[in-house]
Amino acid sequence: MMTRQRTALMTEAFLGEARAHFRLLAYAQRGDEEGYPQLARLFRAIAEAERVHARNHASFLDSVGSTQKNPQAAFHSETFVNGVAYPRLLREAWALDDKAAIWYLTAARNAEERHAKLYKMALQHMVADRLSVYFVCENCGWVAEDAAPDLCPNCGKPAASFRRVP
Repeated sequence: MMTRQRTALMTEAFLGEARAHFRLLAYAQRGDEEGYPQLARLFRAIAEAERVHARNHASFLDSVGSTQKNPQAAFHSETFVNGVAYPRLLREAWALDDKAAIWYLTAARNAEERHAKLYKMALQHMVADRLSVYFVCENCGWVAEDAAPDLCPNCGKPAASFRRVP
């Protein structure tokens, strides 16, 4: 059993390491684009180390349940993000008249709604013992099941924008 203080401490550590992981992956991508492969490799290596740190910190948190309960928890999380968090962020972006932020936030909100539906379907698939293959749009985060669509239903990018998730 964790104390409230320990939970807050480990949550802060987890979030910091998770942010560092993704920030360093972005740095690596930029390094590759600008022709600095050695720096890109270093950023990816340290990003992997930050992922390990985040995983270790997360192990202190009681946020991962059983495989049978996790899809339900994930569904509730996606529903919250889609129904509460993104609408608030979108209102703020509209108030700022920031068209780029509006586009990215709308695309993410739409993808989050799709994620919730996929979790709901996964619960049914667990009962039916069905295995699916997933493809993620690298532009907007839309997840397609069983095959990449010709065009992303969320952002319109071609099938080549989808990456198969192992």
